[in-house]
Amino acid sequence: MKARIEAANLPETKRQLLDAAVSLMRLKGYNATTVDDICSAARVTKGAFFHYFKSKQGIAKAALARFGDGKDQDFHDAPFGKLEDARDRVYGRLDFIEETAGGMSESTQGCLIGTLAQELSLTDPELRAICHELLLRMARDFAKDLAEAKSAHAPAAGFDPEKLSVMFVSIFQGSTLLAKTSGSNAILMDNLQQFRLYLEGFIGPAGGSGAIPPFEPLDMTRD
Repeated sequence: MKARIEAANLPETKRQLLDAAVSLMRLKGYNATTVDDICSAARVTKGAFFHYFKSKQGIAKAALARFGDGKDQDFHDAPFGKLEDARDRVYGRLDFIEETAGGMSESTQGCLIGTLAQELSLTDPELRAICHELLLRMARDFAKDLAEAKSAHAPAAGFDPEKLSVMFVSIFQGSTLLAKTSGSNAILMDNLQQFRLYLEGFIGPAGGSGAIPPFEPLDMTRD
């Protein structure tokens, strides 16, 4: 894949700087991370930093791109992507997210995109716009499988795949924030399970023979 090839072709010093920036900004945020912090973590000089990046904002932009491309690649390479049935891919994606977030045994480090979006949305329009596009890119990728699963298993289901995918990204980002503040993945795992149950009400369970019939309200006008 393109992202892996491009990452492999990075000069070693630039790769070290980017990896350090991703790790530190994911942990501490943008404002609390200094150029000196990045150089120290990467074990390179400030001169090397400014050889590759003009500013902290410059490396933040590159770090977001690296993080986003890496996530795209991870989802592309994940086993669920090879499943034939789109519904199985939908639930496989949720399983993969639970696994990569550390399940119940770990506490998530959070999402770099969500972290910087929250911190910088009112102060750095350029970085805000990059975060916005990356979050929508995540949603668009999920929407493809949701649309195919709906078409195959529940064409009359009352949900819009694109809107539901945005809803999921919102749930995941908010749940990640709550997990970080609580120091536990419990709420993140609970919310992913609740979303799974919500989906099953539309398209049925993974490997199921069909979807649950859509809810029809009682006609209170009948005798």
